Amino acid sequence: MSREPRDIALAYIDAVGGNRLHAAEELLHPDVEFTGPTRTLHGRAAYLEALRRLTPIIARSEVRRTFVEGNEVCVIYDLVTDTPVGAVPAVEWVQIEDGRIRRITLIFHSQPWPEVMQEASRRARAAEPASLPA
Repeated sequence: MSREPRDIALAYIDAVGGNRLHAAEELLHPDVEFTGPTRTLHGRAAYLEALRRLTPIIARSEVRRTFVEGNEVCVIYDLVTDTPVGAVPAVEWVQIEDGRIRRITLIFHSQPWPEVMQEASRRARAAEPASLPA
C-alpha cells in the first residue's frame, strides 16, 4: 500500500465503511487520538471498540472529496447506514504520523444521529446470547 497521506486516509475510510476493522487497525497509530461531536478517545483499542459498536449499521462510505496539505487529509464523505436515516454526511480530518493515522477529528450531521444509535443499540441487544435461567 502507498504511504502517501491521501492513500492512507482513503484506505481507512474504505476499511471502516466496509466493516473491515482489522484493515482499519493496521492504519491507526497505537496512540491515535479521536475527537468527535460526542466524545474523545485515546488509543487504538478504545477507538476500535467504539467502531465495533457501529459496524452493525454501516453499509458503506461514499467519498465525495479529499483535500491534502502535507501530512493532513480532509475527507468529505457520506456514511451510508442501513437504517431509515440512510446516509449521514461526515468530514474526517486525519493527521498522519510515521505512516499511520495519529489524529482524527470527526464532524458529522448530528441531527439524525440519535436514531442511528438507537438502531445500533437495538441490533446489539438482539445479537447478545440469551441468558440461561439460574
